[in-house]
Amino acid sequence: MPAVQVTDSKTDTAGYAHLTLARPGGLTYLPGQYVTIAHDATEKPKFLALASHPAENTLLFVSRNAPTPVGSKVILSEPMGKGFTCDFAEDKPFLYLTHGTGISAIRPAMLERVQRGFTHDTLLYGIRDAAQTPELDCLAPSFGVQQLRAYSAAKHWHVQHALADIDLSAFGTIILVGSKEMMEACRKVLADKNFASARVFSNY
Repeated sequence: MPAVQVTDSKTDTAGYAHLTLARPGGLTYLPGQYVTIAHDATEKPKFLALASHPAENTLLFVSRNAPTPVGSKVILSEPMGKGFTCDFAEDKPFLYLTHGTGISAIRPAMLERVQRGFTHDTLLYGIRDAAQTPELDCLAPSFGVQQLRAYSAAKHWHVQHALADIDLSAFGTIILVGSKEMMEACRKVLADKNFASARVFSNY
C-alpha cells in the first residue's frame, strides 16, 4: 500500500495521541481490525487498532505514541485480524468491556450499533481516574450508550471487579478488548456467571 498522508494529529488533555489519516481508495475493513503503521521502511511497525468506523471517510487511531506531524506520510499495512465476528443486528443489548487504549478498537463496534438504532448497549471502561479519559465521542453520555467506569487509582478497582457486580441477564453479546491479564480475569468472571463463551467476542 502506498504511503498515506497524516491529515490531523493531536494529543488530548489525558495524554492520548489522536492520529487521522487520509483513507486510501478502495480500503475496506471490519470493526475490530487493526493495521501496522511506520514512518519509514527502517522503523519497526506499530500495531494499532482502527478507531474509525468503516463508513467514515478518514482513518482514526488513538494511542499512547508520540504525535505525528500533520502533512507527513506513514506506511500503512492492509487491515489484519478477524475483527468482531458478532451479529451487530442482535436485538439484545451489547456489553463492551475494555480499558485504556482498548477503547480505540471498541469505538467502531459501538458506532455500528448506534447507527443501527440500538440505544440500550453498555460500555464498562477502565481507566486510572476521570482525568485520564480520552477525548472520544463514544465516551460521552450523549453518544447513545450507557457509560460505566472502573477507576483503578482510588481502590485498585478494575473492569473485572466491576463486571462481577453487573447483572448479565439482559445482554446478548459481549465485546472484550484489553490486556491478557484483564481479558483472562473477565472471562473467568463471565464463566462464573454462566455467560456463554460463544457470545463473547474479541478482535484476536
